[in-house]
Amino acid sequence: MAAPEREAVSRPGALHVIERGALVLAMACILAICALVVTGVITRAIFNWSLPDMEIVVRNLMIGAVILPLAYVSAQKAHIAVDVFVALLPDRYLPAISLLGSVVGFLVLVPITYGGWLAFHAAWTEGAYSFGTYNLPEWPVRLTFWLGYLIFAIRLAVMVAGDFLSVLRGGAMDGASRNEG
Repeated sequence: MAAPEREAVSRPGALHVIERGALVLAMACILAICALVVTGVITRAIFNWSLPDMEIVVRNLMIGAVILPLAYVSAQKAHIAVDVFVALLPDRYLPAISLLGSVVGFLVLVPITYGGWLAFHAAWTEGAYSFGTYNLPEWPVRLTFWLGYLIFAIRLAVMVAGDFLSVLRGGAMDGASRNEG
């Protein structure tokens, strides 16, 4: 028996636009990381000097590259999943299994999102900065982390509602919604 195919979640308009915007920002972070690393390698090899605070900037950009696309990936149901046991279940159980996964994911995200808010708020109010040549403020990366997880938590809340409605309707995934391989 094949594992269930994950169908993209129907997206509310505003949330979809926000998720796409976060995805574009994540792509920009990846491009900036590539540019910084290449520039750093070239300047070190040719001129024997390095870009100041490059490690701090790259680390901060990595947060955006990893965290910002989480909601979009979840909306597409393209996240990594292990379907070893779920594949053995009849189709009628799949909506309940999907609901369980969405609820657990949401419950895990709530404290992470709250912790992200606390970290951002502390960095903002205390004026925290990274130790380096330019003493870069910490609040932008903390804000990025918090917003990324907030969008992700909202997406999972929407998925919980959709999965709950699917369970209430007694809807089972039909054979066409299953992976064939």
